[in-house]
Amino acid sequence: MKIVVLGGYGEIGACISTDLAETARDTEVIIAGRDKLRADALVKMLKAKHLRSAMVDATKRESVMGVLKGADVVINATNYYMNVDIMKMALASRANYIDLGGLFHTTMEQMKLHKEFEKRGLLAFLGCGSTPGITNLLARHAADQLDKVESIHIQFGDKDYTKYTTPIVVPYSMHTVFDEFTMKPAVFENGKMKFVEPLTGDIEVMFPQPVGKTTCRYSLHSEVATLPMSFKKKGIKACTFRGGWDNDFIYKTKFLINAGFSSYDQVKVGGMQVRPRDVAVQLLNKFIPGKDVKIDDLEYLRIAVTGKKGSKKLTIAEYCKSVANKKWNIPSGTWDTGVPPSIIAQMIAKGEITSKGALPPERIDVGMKDFFRELKRRDIEVFSQVE
Repeated sequence: MKIVVLGGYGEIGACISTDLAETARDTEVIIAGRDKLRADALVKMLKAKHLRSAMVDATKRESVMGVLKGADVVINATNYYMNVDIMKMALASRANYIDLGGLFHTTMEQMKLHKEFEKRGLLAFLGCGSTPGITNLLARHAADQLDKVESIHIQFGDKDYTKYTTPIVVPYSMHTVFDEFTMKPAVFENGKMKFVEPLTGDIEVMFPQPVGKTTCRYSLHSEVATLPMSFKKKGIKACTFRGGWDNDFIYKTKFLINAGFSSYDQVKVGGMQVRPRDVAVQLLNKFIPGKDVKIDDLEYLRIAVTGKKGSKKLTIAEYCKSVANKKWNIPSGTWDTGVPPSIIAQMIAKGEITSKGALPPERIDVGMKDFFRELKRRDIEVFSQVE
């Protein structure tokens, strides 16, 4: 078996590669990207004989096609802007495909490739991190217990005890953060889709302790693109995604946005044309916590599915708790995002997932018990309660 991780040394990509190093020892794993030195360094650090590195430019078809030759699965851990192009390369290489989500609009474009993947007998797993990914599967898990589904509401919240010395902590790609904070979120309400202003719709959500009460706000996410379609026959009328970001992080990110640092419009600096976002992301990347910072945090995902079982109205709240991986010093939010692609890629490569086409997680026949068991092996706990 062969699994290729494109962008396999980035913040999330390195987490995926780390889990594959520990759990996929009967599989050839290729950590690929443009920076061969970073790929080499990660392979050396992980000390696993089934890993090797490869220099690949994801923007160049021939480069990607070369490394995908003979691959069972390609995990796309690059920026979501590349999703459609890499999907097409996977299709041409006859490799199954996994990504971390397409932030609504890109996911909608990706689903147009469904019939082509289905015809080739391949699976494109669209959104296989924590959210989207675990959230979709938990929504399916709850919805399967109900005869009718009225609403699905998704939130996350966290608690961080880490002692940081930097002025801002970057949780994942700032390109994605900027998009989540500036693009209008989709809200499915009364059976219709609408778009609202970012970071509005404040509600107080009570997560299990020690997270507790957290303010959650609308953000653009892929779940709202797919769940209303997936559960249309069950009568769904409402679906939302809200994030429980730290207020200080919101304030500092909005300041950068308002100052123009998220803009793609070129400005002239010292006789050169530069894009403010490129500069900002490059500078902010140094605030991704390094190995010298001892991470101590936890995260909860919450998926509330309301509907009817017979004549009785129920709300099933599904939770996923993730804690920082102390061995590899990986934050909880990175850990529960990077683990699912590793698990799912191995399940696909072993023939344990047989769905075909370009599909969101909730429409793929994943063995839920097996998947949840694999999460638990990695200290990611899934549980539910009826409210």
